[in-house]
Amino acid sequence: MYTEMFEKTSTEMAQALNPIREAQNKMLDHVAKVADFQMEAMKHYSELSLGTLRAMAEIKDPQSLQAYVSKQTEVTKSLGEQITADINQLVKINRSFTEDMQKLTQKSVTTASEQAKKAAKEVTDQATNVATRTTTDDPASNASSSSASAKKQRASSN
Repeated sequence: MYTEMFEKTSTEMAQALNPIREAQNKMLDHVAKVADFQMEAMKHYSELSLGTLRAMAEIKDPQSLQAYVSKQTEVTKSLGEQITADINQLVKINRSFTEDMQKLTQKSVTTASEQAKKAAKEVTDQATNVATRTTTDDPASNASSSSASAKKQRASSN
């Protein structure tokens, strides 16, 4: 009896913890995606900054200064486009995570509701079984049914 109860409790605990494990895995995946995104962005912006500094170090005369200044317009435009692309990518990563968590939450709510209905049915069934056993095992009921049976037997023998 205790082994069955322990196994049932263990199974129910594992089922209850599954959504938490799934959420934890999704969060870890999300953190990894954001970290990868940040590393790539940092690499790109570092390369852009170093390229600009190298170009600045190459300025030696008015013509090279003019070339540097005109190139900076392109660099600024490229930087703006890259920032926009990075923001869109980060929004996409976060939106995906939000959708995954909403699906997981909905699944957990549905599962919890089904488990609650099942538990309520089991409690109702157990209460019914206890009530049935109580009326069957009640000595007062047995005494009255025994005396009724005895009376029937006497009447039929007369």
